[in-house]
Amino acid sequence: MPFSPRHRAGAGALAMALALLILPPAPSAAQSPEMTHLLTDPYLQLPTETGVRVVWLTEFEGRDHQVVLADGTRVAARTLKLSRMAEDADSHIGPQSGDGSLYPRTTPRDIWRHEAQVEGLTPGQRTGYHVESTDGAGRRLTSESYTLAALPRPGQPLRILLTSDHQQKPMTPANMQQVEAMFGPLDAVFFAGDLQNVPDRASGWFDDTRGAAFFPAMQGRADMVLRSAGEASEARYRGGRILQHAPLFPVIGNHEVMGRYDPRAPLVRQFNDPHPRAVAEASYEARAELLNPSGDPGVRDSWIRDNALNTLSYEELFTLPDDSPGGETYYALRFGDIFLIGLYGTRIWRSPSMAADRRGKYREADQNLDSPDQWGWGEFIFEDMAAGSRQHDWLKTVLASEAFRTAPVKVAMMHTPSHGVGDNSIPVFADPVPVLDRDEAGRLIGVRYEYPLGEDIYIRDVEPLLEAAGVQLLHNGHSHLWNRFVTAGGLNVLETSNVGNSYGCYLPGQTRRTNGPEDPRFDAANYPVWGDPHGLSPVPPTEFSPQAAEDGTPLPCLASDGLSAFSILETDERGARVSSYVFDSTRPDAAPRLFDRFPLR
Repeated sequence: MPFSPRHRAGAGALAMALALLILPPAPSAAQSPEMTHLLTDPYLQLPTETGVRVVWLTEFEGRDHQVVLADGTRVAARTLKLSRMAEDADSHIGPQSGDGSLYPRTTPRDIWRHEAQVEGLTPGQRTGYHVESTDGAGRRLTSESYTLAALPRPGQPLRILLTSDHQQKPMTPANMQQVEAMFGPLDAVFFAGDLQNVPDRASGWFDDTRGAAFFPAMQGRADMVLRSAGEASEARYRGGRILQHAPLFPVIGNHEVMGRYDPRAPLVRQFNDPHPRAVAEASYEARAELLNPSGDPGVRDSWIRDNALNTLSYEELFTLPDDSPGGETYYALRFGDIFLIGLYGTRIWRSPSMAADRRGKYREADQNLDSPDQWGWGEFIFEDMAAGSRQHDWLKTVLASEAFRTAPVKVAMMHTPSHGVGDNSIPVFADPVPVLDRDEAGRLIGVRYEYPLGEDIYIRDVEPLLEAAGVQLLHNGHSHLWNRFVTAGGLNVLETSNVGNSYGCYLPGQTRRTNGPEDPRFDAANYPVWGDPHGLSPVPPTEFSPQAAEDGTPLPCLASDGLSAFSILETDERGARVSSYVFDSTRPDAAPRLFDRFPLR
């Protein structure tokens, strides 16, 4: 989703009557009083049959970083300094509230990551652990105690959180707190992208003083207060202790991708300025002798990365399978009875505005027409997944593997919605088709981008593979709502991203989408104002509809800034099923209610 907030005049039909007021804590309140001096609590990564990785971060290099198991075993950690973490004038950190008082310009922030590989675990058994670090002053800092485990055994019952699009949104700590209260330690988290807002902004991960940074919300260290308009009561949320006990498996969303690297530029400007790799490669080749006289492949790769886009911070924070052609950017693994495929399926988000001075989804800004270096290239896809691409070829190999074929439960995950009734379902997941407008003299007077409905890469090239291989669930995000579908081939499609906020759902006879191109030169058939662009009808919740239209008609979606939802994938002797729960974030005493459940057959 976009970094900047958007407002829709027609969203009132789907919004709650309760308008949430976000009360920021005092600058020191982003961490609860019992927080250690470690920057994060430990979190779990990439379990193996007999082990798991434990990761934590500090603002000092320190020494003697160790994981300590319940039996006294100590495991040393390896330390890495993160390469791109920074703050700037827009950061909310310490005494600064986005006013530049502490960081008037983009400034690197020193953060170290410690990772220990714990081995010798017994599958199916949890083990207590904590972590210890010694800082530069010789003080020994210790986390609280949590539990870890190796990969689950075949047949072991599992409970896995399906979530996405946290982005420091106000209801996120409430959502995570309710998950922990209802289920306790989980077995894993499948996260369909958009973990925070600007991936190189350190405070968005660790200590944004508004109280909903990524790690605090998922480790029970947040501090967010929500209040109903007109009511004296308020609800304070700390998040949930999720990641200390459960390995995190994320995929890349548009908010995990930074654009062209310029250490002098504000972080949001860098974030909003990616270029297609092909454009950066062409620019490099035109100047290769000047840029890289020795022909060093490393210099070439670094220059193209810094002049196109990168996921460095994401890849440095998380340890994921790296044996695909894309390394950690897309992956597959067996987790107990579940085979998980994590796809790199996302693109840049740009404004739908057709204003002459805007670089957006559908056009280039007039003032940039003679300067292609300043073009945005529309909403281009970051990593190709079309037939013939390396990701598509890899996916075919994965689907043919014995590990996939023998798994009872088969799940795929990508960020961009394949089917949906949210705003981000248009334009469809197609490569932008440039249209060059010229005057009678042949001079360029405009650049527009079309997204043909029939060229949706996921629908054309990926969904048929998943259906034919028997994938039972596609988990995606991006539109900040809850909706689900079943394709003609029997694939369940779930977006359960009404976690921290929503931008609305758009159903026939209800509110219309307003993010299509308002221009008669475009083919309106490519940009449906209602429903799923590919014609699927959303499946109504099985138990009850949490939200109704203004006329009282139950809605098959949830798009609310007051109600929040989460989904749990469960496996046991009865099979696999996905259950979704909803709660009123302004009333912490109200238990979440089951509103939808469906089996994975």
